[in-house]
Amino acid sequence: MDPLMLLFLLIAGLTGADSVSTVKWVPVQRGGSVTIPCFYEDRYKTNVKYWCRGFYRDSCPPIVHSDSPQEGKVSIRDDQRVFTVTINNLTAGDSGSYWCGVMISDTSDVGEEVRLSVTDGSPRLSVDKQEVVDVEGDSVSVQCHYTDDSAEVKWCKAGGSCAAMTSGSLDGRPVLIRDDRVNGVFTVTMRGLERKDTGWYWCAAGNLQIPVHITVSQRVTATTSTKETIMASASSTEMVPQTVSAHDEEEGNDKNQKWEQVLDAVLKAGTGVFYLICTIIAIELHCSSCRKWGSNQREAEEGANTNHRSE
Repeated sequence: MDPLMLLFLLIAGLTGADSVSTVKWVPVQRGGSVTIPCFYEDRYKTNVKYWCRGFYRDSCPPIVHSDSPQEGKVSIRDDQRVFTVTINNLTAGDSGSYWCGVMISDTSDVGEEVRLSVTDGSPRLSVDKQEVVDVEGDSVSVQCHYTDDSAEVKWCKAGGSCAAMTSGSLDGRPVLIRDDRVNGVFTVTMRGLERKDTGWYWCAAGNLQIPVHITVSQRVTATTSTKETIMASASSTEMVPQTVSAHDEEEGNDKNQKWEQVLDAVLKAGTGVFYLICTIIAIELHCSSCRKWGSNQREAEEGANTNHRSE
């Protein structure tokens, strides 16, 4: 081989070693799932990313790649200088060496190795959940469980430094680490969260690491919320004026019709009652007149009989 070509490949290999980075050794529990972040340089943002299994990157075929992101229980997602690989339903057979790879050519792909160790019992290092969401200004705490009470514990940020019990600082920001050796858990607390704190971190105990992603969302103030509500209400009113108007008009017509029906029924009932009262009065007057006429008739007859007896 041409010495210049050999030198070129050697330089490419050495520079490629720093082009992709990830965690080194991740212990996981059988039956669970794990997400592995793989970080790459911005110059590779358009390249195909892949995940393969084997001791050597050059000889391991991709299990999944960003052009075909799902294969059985393994999936890959590429997003702004980091691609993540998620493996579900882990079994003991999933233990082994894997590679985060960036496809360049058959001879010059770049990648970084990560080792998975799947156990039946509690893993030697674990977290309650790999995804944590909080809002800016608040505090976030992550509990890292470990089994080796002699291991040095750390909290690290991807692309940055690590904070230990003695340092208490992570890239200039205060970090509180409380280590409970008796119960095998160290708690990491980050106060006064900022949007820039969003990213990948990991718990470390000795040579073991478990990734944790923290998302810091924007705090919504009451003023902003009220303003957005008012604007949304005004917008919705402007969008459907005809619908509201038609509905109100229809509802008003229904009410008018109901009132007209009630009024008509009342008038009809009142008219009936009036006629009934008039009829009763007429009958009463007629009966009274008949009684008076009968009384006069009897008086006339009695007077005639009296005159006749007198003669």
